[in-house]
Amino acid sequence: MEFNEFLKLIGRKKQTILAIMFVAVVLVIGLSLLSPLKYGVKSRLLVLQNAGSADAYSLSKSNEYLGNLFAQVVYSSSFYDQVIASSYSINRDYFAGNYNQQLKKWRETISTSTQGDTGIVEINVYHTSTQEAKQIALAINDILMNNNQNYHSGQNIKVNIIDQPLVSAYPVKPNIPYNAALALVASFLISLFYIYIFPERRNDLNIVGGRHKKHVKVNEMDIARNIVEEREEMNQQTHNHDLHGNIGNVLRK
Repeated sequence: MEFNEFLKLIGRKKQTILAIMFVAVVLVIGLSLLSPLKYGVKSRLLVLQNAGSADAYSLSKSNEYLGNLFAQVVYSSSFYDQVIASSYSINRDYFAGNYNQQLKKWRETISTSTQGDTGIVEINVYHTSTQEAKQIALAINDILMNNNQNYHSGQNIKVNIIDQPLVSAYPVKPNIPYNAALALVASFLISLFYIYIFPERRNDLNIVGGRHKKHVKVNEMDIARNIVEEREEMNQQTHNHDLHGNIGNVLRK
């Protein structure tokens, strides 16, 4: 199929394309709403160390290494144990199940990232309760500031908070706008593939009234056909009646 022909096909199949996209977006939003809505708490920490005689390049690489190290350490089982055992009021029932299930839940609850060689570590905590999320974030920050020496062998390394835990005003997970936008793009591509494979009119999709109109049209055709058949039958009966009358008149004569 030529490109220009395909563009014309898209113009003729707008209803089909919109129908596929509408169904996909509604389905994705519905599935997203089935997941628990979680709030986010974000904080940022800065890794500092005594430069000594180190040059700027070595210092930046060291900051990058330590930032990545601390960002990964937060996911570990030992770090999880410290958070649960901390003095912060964290609901342990949220991390239910066996130990593997608890770690899986923990790794779904947190997200970390670093900003290049700056030594800045961003910590994100996701929870159905804003209070619980903030308590977990405070525990993480406390451990990284006061017990970070358990995870490295360096000297004169400090971790300071540069952004206190900030709670989101609205749920951030699932990310419904992002999921809906992704569904729009994916369903649009799928709809183009559909009309290319099934260009016939009988394969058109129309959410609003498409099938009903077709049904009404069929009913109108059936009614018209029945009227014609009834008229033909009445004409035939009239013709037979006249014929019998003429024959009777001939016989009487």
